[in-house]
Order: sequence, then C-alpha cells, then structure tokens
Amino acid sequence: MDIFQKIFLYLGALIAASFLIVALIALSNAENGQLTVEGLSHLEGQFVSFYEFFRWIVYIWMASAIFLFIRFLSRMFGK
Repeated sequence: MDIFQKIFLYLGALIAASFLIVALIALSNAENGQLTVEGLSHLEGQFVSFYEFFRWIVYIWMASAIFLFIRFLSRMFGK
C-alpha cells in the first residue's frame, strides 16, 4: 500500500467518523423527538467552523481519490 492509498483510506475513515460525531451531536439536541432548525441554532457557529475547517480535508481526500483513479485507469489501459 503506497502513500496515496493510505491518505485515501485514513482520510476517508476520518471523514466518516467526524460526520458520525456531528450527526450524533445534532441528534442529541432534539426536543420531544423532533429535530428543528430552532433547536440547532445555538450550534450554528460550531457547525460553520467545522465546515470551514473540514472542507480542506475533503479536498485533499478527493485529490487523492482522483490520483488513484487516474493511476488505476493508466495501469488498466496502458498495457
């Protein structure tokens, strides 16, 4: 396994775990079994901050995925 595969694998796992934690945080703020925008309004700053930071991690993950896909295609059709 080379460095690009490790980046893709580990960043994918980090992204999945982070979004699971964010979903659990959002769901823990449900009132009477309903999740509303008003119920999440106090978390707006944290969610925006998370998005602004995590967007760059997703960009790196997507770049590694594109590189791996191009490398796969070149090996598949290059021979």
